[in-house]
Amino acid sequence: MHQNEEEQWLEGAKRGEANAFEQLVTVYEKTIYNICLRMLANEQEAYDATQEVFVKIWKQLRHFKGESKLSTWIYRIATNECLDRLRKIKKKQEISIYQNNEDDNQEWIIDKPSENQNTEKIIENKAMQEILKQALEELKEEHRTMIVLRDIREYAYDEIADILNISLGTVKSRIARARLAFKKILQQNKEPYKSFFVKKSSKEGEQ
Repeated sequence: MHQNEEEQWLEGAKRGEANAFEQLVTVYEKTIYNICLRMLANEQEAYDATQEVFVKIWKQLRHFKGESKLSTWIYRIATNECLDRLRKIKKKQEISIYQNNEDDNQEWIIDKPSENQNTEKIIENKAMQEILKQALEELKEEHRTMIVLRDIREYAYDEIADILNISLGTVKSRIARARLAFKKILQQNKEPYKSFFVKKSSKEGEQ
């Protein structure tokens, strides 16, 4: 996709052209769904949130002034939608934020595995990803948001500041606190963290 194409679709969508808006949906749908899935940890909730995000984008698009990148503006709407849903989930205590889906093909990869890794290492990386996903789901919403935006989606600090409408200093301090909280979860003396990380540590000591 060229920037000129996106600008044309944007202007067309602002004029109410459905075809132009559908092009924007095609460009951003997968990324928005992945953000929602990581924040909500529930496939149906993520799907519903994604649909609601696009409804809000359609309604608010004419107010977009171009003061930030279109992608940043869209991701801000998606993040706020997820935060609103998490607050409702927490308040009503009706929906578990813990995901248990054996058919989930979405993977959270922080350290991307090398193409040259052997089978044992690939299996170990898969196990690591599942543990990281579980740990992510144990974080409170503010910390989870920061980990998702910075360490999973790999947005720059200034982009996160724009998305969340907070200062750059606040972004950095929240990320630091989120990573510390995440580390504490991974270092808990309970399963599945205990066995995996003790095993990993002992293997490294044998080398």
